[in-house]
Amino acid sequence: MNMTQEEILQNLKSADINSSVTFLYSNYFEQVVRSIASTGGNRQDGADIFQEAVIVLIDKVKTGAFKQQSGVGTFLLAIAKNLWLHEMRTRGRRVKREKMFMQDVPTGQEPESRVANPAGRYSITQLLQSTGEVCMKILTGFYYQDKSMRELLEEFNYENEQVLRNRKSKCMKKIKDLLSADKNLLENLKNLSMYE
Repeated sequence: MNMTQEEILQNLKSADINSSVTFLYSNYFEQVVRSIASTGGNRQDGADIFQEAVIVLIDKVKTGAFKQQSGVGTFLLAIAKNLWLHEMRTRGRRVKREKMFMQDVPTGQEPESRVANPAGRYSITQLLQSTGEVCMKILTGFYYQDKSMRELLEEFNYENEQVLRNRKSKCMKKIKDLLSADKNLLENLKNLSMYE
């Protein structure tokens, strides 16, 4: 199936976008997957990024943000590249936090126990629980279960990733407020970088 750029754009602005999306998949999917594979990703990463890039493209076309300064395909590939760079940075930060958190923890010992004070008054679990059930699940999912924002979005059914990111920021603010209120707890946790 061949489509001109104008046909693709008109179709993406309509209620029935299937033909344009099918065209984009058949012409650009493998290119995105190969690009991501060449920078450390796998086929599933490529598929996820491609789907997200198509959603961003549709939104930009519908809102008039796509100014046609490049072709639709070029624009889609640039979106995918930027999304992948963001994902790699996010993964890198998660890996760094995990390494910092797990260093010097004896096998079989709960990670939270290394930050508990000698009297056992506080633990990471208690700190997270004090933020509320939803915040605890979001923060543990993101920081300690290595879940992506996309996975958390499916789990919590927020409207979109930005809404979820805003909620996560509010949860982190709760953590910061709790740490500000208790200097001993802050001292115990300061090397974990959990609230960066």
